[in-house]
Amino acid sequence: KYRDRIVHFAQRFLKDPAQSEEAAQDVFLKLYRARSRYTPSARFSTFLFRIATNHCLNIQARHDTKLVDRKQELDERHDVNPTASSNPEAKAQNAELRATLNKALQTLPENQRAALVLCHYEGMSYKEASLALELSESAVKSLIHRAREKLSHQLRLLKQGEVLSHAM
Repeated sequence: KYRDRIVHFAQRFLKDPAQSEEAAQDVFLKLYRARSRYTPSARFSTFLFRIATNHCLNIQARHDTKLVDRKQELDERHDVNPTASSNPEAKAQNAELRATLNKALQTLPENQRAALVLCHYEGMSYKEASLALELSESAVKSLIHRAREKLSHQLRLLKQGEVLSHAM
């Protein structure tokens, strides 16, 4: 039930799609091993994404890597303009926009990126993300606010870089 979500989540942290698949398998193995620690008072998905977040951050620390430049297409719920799926020009623009956004996401610190990915891409509430990241709800809100500000700044810089490169 959660396989695709965990794989997509891992892909936002890791550069290699094969490594993301492997990470997802490891997350489910860790979930199985940690099953005795699950308390039904918390949502299962929150518990699962806490394990996934910690696992992905550990992989990043071991390999000293940054968030992915996702290489495979997002499913339709992440598509910038899902109604344009039959238009090749729109597909190309969406792919370019996703690549630009992913490039900007790579510049975020890990904690900001994790909070943003959980709330924006995984649809978790601030409370669920705070449980997954083991932070206060206000800390998650602050991380997301700073992440959005930095993303906005990075996207402006990337856009200016495109304008300059096209002018030359």
